[in-house]
Amino acid sequence: MWKDLFDMSWMEKFLPDRMRTVRDDILSDQATLDLLQEAERILGKLIEQTSKYQQNRTLQKKTINYKIIIKIRKKRIKLQIQDTYQSRSPIKKRIYIDCYRKHFRAVNGIGKVKDSTIHYIENRKSYVRNVRKSPYLQPIFYKIDMLDDALLGRLIDDTKTPPTLPSTSATDEMNNRAQSPQKNEEMKILLHDTKRLLQHKNSFSLDPLLENRLERIIKQTDKLVPHFELLDIEDRHTVKRMFREDIPNLIYTFLSLSKENQLKQKENIFVALSKMELNIIRLTEELERNRVERMNHLLKLNDARYSDK
Repeated sequence: MWKDLFDMSWMEKFLPDRMRTVRDDILSDQATLDLLQEAERILGKLIEQTSKYQQNRTLQKKTINYKIIIKIRKKRIKLQIQDTYQSRSPIKKRIYIDCYRKHFRAVNGIGKVKDSTIHYIENRKSYVRNVRKSPYLQPIFYKIDMLDDALLGRLIDDTKTPPTLPSTSATDEMNNRAQSPQKNEEMKILLHDTKRLLQHKNSFSLDPLLENRLERIIKQTDKLVPHFELLDIEDRHTVKRMFREDIPNLIYTFLSLSKENQLKQKENIFVALSKMELNIIRLTEELERNRVERMNHLLKLNDARYSDK
């Protein structure tokens, strides 16, 4: 009940400074956007290379314009993003994000956020605000959650899986079947990533129409997952790219827009998501037709082998 009360926009002015959401203009200049994108890129690299970071680890990147520090611990993941005096950003800032690992303390399946504040000076006055609900930081929280999963061993790097050509030999067919569970597991993980995005919806305001379209895409893909290995290489790549890149990028870019521009782009986003859903439906229907054709082929083969001669 208290959480719902705090989520109401009119309550903002009654909250303490560190709980009030930061203004969009503090984070919307190009230098800050580039800095947040760089932090997101570094987190993405960590996700891909999690086997190297099983133990406590501190990663730093310093340039003339900014400093990024990521600390991985048994119980928490910490991120510090900081402008230097040479930064091109008009307002110098320090952002602190501290999240519990989900195996230690979680809320709705996501690691509880211990700290998510931004410190900056404007007009010679110091401010502390919260970034948890800022649309500009949602990709960061999303990547931290993915990193937590990766460290727990739930992600698979599919870039090392070589494509296989269709083969009719018994040996190759057995090999393909052995690889099928891995391909299905990859798709389950990507689907889990998109479900995670919906879990994060409590942190931002996504239009119910778009949220419903996302849920429909997930529902359709659930039907596709058990037979994912039957898709050809190009279709598998398209579906994986959809969940790994296209959907998160589309949603988070949309959320970073002003309310006015979100309203203007809402129909375009809806159309884009609808096309994704139709593509998943098409693939599901194609798989069903292929299974029917294979069934008919097997029946004819068995009839030729075992009919009375």
